[in-house]
Amino acid sequence: MIGTLMALTADSGLQDIGLWMARPALLIYLIVQWPRQGYLARGLQLVALTLATSVAAFHSDPLPILLDAWDRFCFFATFVSALGLLRVSAMRSRLIRDAGQVLIRQRPTWRYPTLSLGSALFGMIVNIGVLNLFGAMVQRSNSLRAAGGVKAIQSIRERRMMMAMLRGFSLAPLVSPLGITLAVILSTMPQLTWSTIAPVAFPTAGLVFFLGWALDWLLRPRHLTAPTASRPASGPLYRFILLALGITVLVFVVSLGLDVRLPVAVLIACPLSAVGWMAVQRRRLGGGTGVVRAVTLLGRHSRLIFGASRNEIAVLGGSAFLGGLLIPLVDQAWLGDLLIATGLHGAPAAVTAMLVVLLLAQVGLNPIVSVTLIAGLFADTHVIGLEPQVLAVALMSAWSLAMISSPFTAAMMVLAQLTGRSPYTLAWRWDGLFFLLLLPLISGWLFVVDAFY
Repeated sequence: MIGTLMALTADSGLQDIGLWMARPALLIYLIVQWPRQGYLARGLQLVALTLATSVAAFHSDPLPILLDAWDRFCFFATFVSALGLLRVSAMRSRLIRDAGQVLIRQRPTWRYPTLSLGSALFGMIVNIGVLNLFGAMVQRSNSLRAAGGVKAIQSIRERRMMMAMLRGFSLAPLVSPLGITLAVILSTMPQLTWSTIAPVAFPTAGLVFFLGWALDWLLRPRHLTAPTASRPASGPLYRFILLALGITVLVFVVSLGLDVRLPVAVLIACPLSAVGWMAVQRRRLGGGTGVVRAVTLLGRHSRLIFGASRNEIAVLGGSAFLGGLLIPLVDQAWLGDLLIATGLHGAPAAVTAMLVVLLLAQVGLNPIVSVTLIAGLFADTHVIGLEPQVLAVALMSAWSLAMISSPFTAAMMVLAQLTGRSPYTLAWRWDGLFFLLLLPLISGWLFVVDAFY
């Protein structure tokens, strides 16, 4: 992490030192974590190793390509680790639990919007941990007694709340400036910035949110009623909103103050926020600022903290590494001519890219891989008659849609474990209608956006 930050922010003299700190350190990390990685992580790394060997054997000048691809791997490993530090602080925070209770114990009319928007907001900070946190709260609060002893009410409540959480979490790729999705898009399409994507991404997220809310309202059970639980005070939720806003503002302040791109600012602001947040928690133990205790805790448990991100680092970094190897080998002009010859030009090309990501997600290929490759191959979107914002939002939308429709995503696996149901049931039965309505809606929206630009 330190080496990558030096390479991205230091003067030219220190950049090479930073790169050669990061490159071997990441290799050692991957070797050490290999026995505990999942099948997807291992498989992706084996594919990357095979392709790297082929490039080294058959390319006339392979070293610059290999080093550039490995530096991409280092960047995303650092990005995931920075967010992981923030997640550690969040999961130790009482404020998170109290604010989550406020969201869970809402009246049925407002339960969907509060849970959905709350999952999106918490997801910016806690990432996938928000589903574990809220899911456990839902299971505890949705007891048979709370449902008035009616099993059907308990089952319907579980379904509505779990889907509200999942749909809200799926908004994160479209709205979060701290997310992995935005980092992938901005690193592979450097002509874009968050400010140029947000005017298109935010209305897209609005379509997802309002369709989900409308569907939840229209399909609500009208013949069953349950006792109304008392709502807790909203203070913890407001304090968390201020905290999340503060972290987000710090990211933009770092970006503007140091004149660095937003993903680089995340690498700096998130660890600082994590240490500050944990210091506040440690300060309660008595005396001092808590900073020393926070740093000591992170150092003592660093093996577990960074080890917990092994699969995310391998999959996200490995995808970036593959993209870094493939992009220089592809003739962009030839690819553009081929696509134009097939009739995929403008908005149809954006919709097709979205569908490709979605179809691959249904057979288990994580959107991290497909989005990285597509965004990298079409860094110059004008060859297919598209403004970069349109392709970027199409890929971000595909990532969101994959979260609610693919049985193989991490989000679906978490909810399946919490509910004791098959991920196929959650993805294709519980959320199938929402997906079937949302897909043509977003496709049509992409045509509107393309015409506007």
